[in-house]
Amino acid sequence: MPIDRSPPLPARFPERRDQASGLNLVQAADHNLRVTLEALRRGGAMTRLELAHVTGLTVPGIANILRRLTGEGLIEAHSSARSNRFAIRRGSAVSIGVDLAGERARLIATDLAGTPLFTEEAPASIDEPAEIAAWIRPAISQLSAAAPGSRLFGIGLTAGDPAETIRAALAPYRVIIERDTVAAAIGERQFGAATADDSFVFILLGATVRASMIIGGTVFDGAEHKAGLVGLMRTGRDGRYLDEVAATSRLASHDVSNPAVQRWLDEAAEHLTDMIIAMAAFIGPRLIVVGGRLPTPLLEALAARLQVLRRSRMIDPTHPFWLPEIRCSTLSEQGVAQGIAAIPFLDILLPDLRRTFQLRRNVSEDRGHATVSASAAPDRPLPA
Repeated sequence: MPIDRSPPLPARFPERRDQASGLNLVQAADHNLRVTLEALRRGGAMTRLELAHVTGLTVPGIANILRRLTGEGLIEAHSSARSNRFAIRRGSAVSIGVDLAGERARLIATDLAGTPLFTEEAPASIDEPAEIAAWIRPAISQLSAAAPGSRLFGIGLTAGDPAETIRAALAPYRVIIERDTVAAAIGERQFGAATADDSFVFILLGATVRASMIIGGTVFDGAEHKAGLVGLMRTGRDGRYLDEVAATSRLASHDVSNPAVQRWLDEAAEHLTDMIIAMAAFIGPRLIVVGGRLPTPLLEALAARLQVLRRSRMIDPTHPFWLPEIRCSTLSEQGVAQGIAAIPFLDILLPDLRRTFQLRRNVSEDRGHATVSASAAPDRPLPA
């Protein structure tokens, strides 16, 4: 019998390791709680009967879940003449997301409903991990004023060299590290144009061109987290690397009326279209989202050019008859920060599209030692 000598997967994102499959009744109940909370987050206030219809759970099962969520202070009941309607209590659960991968660190605080509480940008002089951690700590204190009585469920950090050092400096707070491409796609899925079970590709423009794929509502990350390195594809008639053409480091400015920026937009759109055709042929996503840490007018101008090229390629007899819809990110330059802020909620409260099965802390624990339970990821209930 041959011996597998392939190296083990690196522990770069230990929070995302799938555990053994199979759920016991406690774990199934935890998953159904997540599905119910996600239904309220997406659909707004609902009655027990409406929630049962949306989730596929029984009305008694929904009643038990709502009782638990109300006891945790995460939802509240709104009385009406006919029946109570339940909704997420704004400001009850909060998180902080810190985007470290841009030119400057950017921070956003948000609640479970997705309402931004405040945003901050680090001064240009702050770049050392200890300085960034010291900059984040006052924001944690600021949450008590922005959302009185709230509970901090964690801090999301984009992956990078200083992330582990910053995580250690922020102890004992729960800190989760994730790639910025995955965070951007999660932000679009949670707060943007994508739906819960959608299949789409998020193209993140920056110093390199990378992509994140969410297929059937679940992140596809590839072996050793290597999926999405589209900047290494050769595109265009000249066969250049996509990174050489579409990297934002080639931008002379962010002014769309600048002739140099116009040339960059034209050239980048031409090469990105080749990449989109290749991805569409293999993956068949419904939607292509183009985003980055760029102003909205610039992203809209690029998306408009891509849409024109999409239509022209679809009528060309030598090209595919179908290409997915293309649009710019709904969250524009805040997309990565909002996505990374959502990850603590996915880790603890909501269905986690980064994996099919996970270990998680008990919902009643804020931080420190906590009991371990498990949850499945898709937005579908398990038998109650």
